[in-house]
Parts: sequence; C-alpha cells; structure tokens
Amino acid sequence: MKSYSAFSRLLKHAVAGVLLLLLFQACVHAPKVKKKPCNDDPAPYQQALLNLSSKYKSLAGKVKVQVESRDGKVSFTGDLYAQSPGKLHFDIFGFLHRPRFILIKNGDSIAWKDFDSGRSYTGPLEACPGFPVKFPFSPSFLRDFMRILFLDFPGHVRVLPPEKGEEPCRFLMMCRWGIFDMTVDSSVGLPVLLEGPQGESARFRLSYGNYAPVSSLVVPRRYGIAIRDVRMTFEFKTLKVNPPVSEKVFVPVIPR
Repeated sequence: MKSYSAFSRLLKHAVAGVLLLLLFQACVHAPKVKKKPCNDDPAPYQQALLNLSSKYKSLAGKVKVQVESRDGKVSFTGDLYAQSPGKLHFDIFGFLHRPRFILIKNGDSIAWKDFDSGRSYTGPLEACPGFPVKFPFSPSFLRDFMRILFLDFPGHVRVLPPEKGEEPCRFLMMCRWGIFDMTVDSSVGLPVLLEGPQGESARFRLSYGNYAPVSSLVVPRRYGIAIRDVRMTFEFKTLKVNPPVSEKVFVPVIPR
C-alpha cells in the first residue's frame, strides 16, 4: 500500500511537471501583439481625424469629472448629452443622486441652475454671468468644449510632417486655433495629446485616452483639459455614440 501511495504521488508530480512545461512553452511561443509602427506620413492621421469628426455627431453617457485649480479640488458625476456642433445637456448629481447642477446649451442660448445656492440663469450665452466656482465653466470654454468633445477642430485642419529631429508619431497640427504639437496613438491613428497654440502665452493642453470601439467608431472615453491653472478630467463610465436624443433634452429651460 505504501509503495502504491508513493508511486501515485510521484505520478501526480510528473504530470504536474509536464503540464507546467507545456504551459511555459505555450507562453514562450505565443504570438505577441505588436504595436503598429509610427508613420512619418501625416496623411493617414489627417484622414482619421476627418473621418471621425464627420461621423461622430452625438453622444450620451455617465461621466465622472475631476477639477483642480487654485481654489482646490472637486469631483462630481453626472449624465451628459451632447450633439455637434452646439447642443449640450449636463446633469450633475450629489449624494443619493440628489441634483446639484444642471446646464443646458443650445447654440447661443443657455440655461443653468445651481441647486445648492439657488442661483440660476436663462438667456444669451454671451450675457451669462458665469458659473459657481465649483463648476469652473465659462461661455468661451463651452464653445471650445463641444469641439474638443467630438475632436472637431475648427477650420481646415492640416497635419504637417514632424519637424527634423522629432520622434515619429509627433506632428504639427494647423487649424484656426493656431499651430499645435500633436502626439498620435499609431494603433488608432488618432491624437492622444495636443499642446498649443505655438507662440501664444495662454497655451492649453488636451489629452485623449482609453480609445475603444463604440457603435463602429473608435472614440476616446477619457478627456483631459489643462488651461492656465485649471486642470479637468472627463472620464466616461458608460458611453453611447450617435444615439437618438430627443430635441426636448436641449431646450434651454430649467425644469421645475
């Protein structure tokens, strides 16, 4: 009986050893996913940007926002609906889904309400008195934010070859905002970092990340925006691309 038990244990160890060896060989010889090499030719990246901005027209999702500035740090979650070029609806919630802030923009009209203070505004975007400090938006930022959201950069975008001595996947992007340094993710052919405009003291930095296919389009799920001393991060927990959104959602009237 003892010899049988010893033989049984020996057999188990031998089988385990063979399985480990096979697993090791499988790992060693498994095909590795190779990152697509960078291309010095800017044409494919310019085309990828144009293709995305021409097809990416609306979105809906749950988003987490983090804001850092001289006034401190704040984070909040909410439901965001947007439609290119100028329609936005943002509901921000607090504990137990309590409404804290609502913002509705439709073209040059806007309505917002801060439920904590009771302050509100409805009227032309240009006459908007500004938002509470904890929500550091502004009329000019909202206009740019819509373009940032859909990677719809103003003017006739031209992607220029990298300057001499620069690494591949780094280009210059020229648009109506100015000339930007652009870093591209070669695997999706779309930007992950934009810095500029060149020669301007008020430069800003845009970052895009967590690219993923959603409804046949590869889109970012994470946005970073840094302007002067304000840094904002928008991270979508859920995201729908080009969903049907009722026009009632974008009527700039605060619901009672």
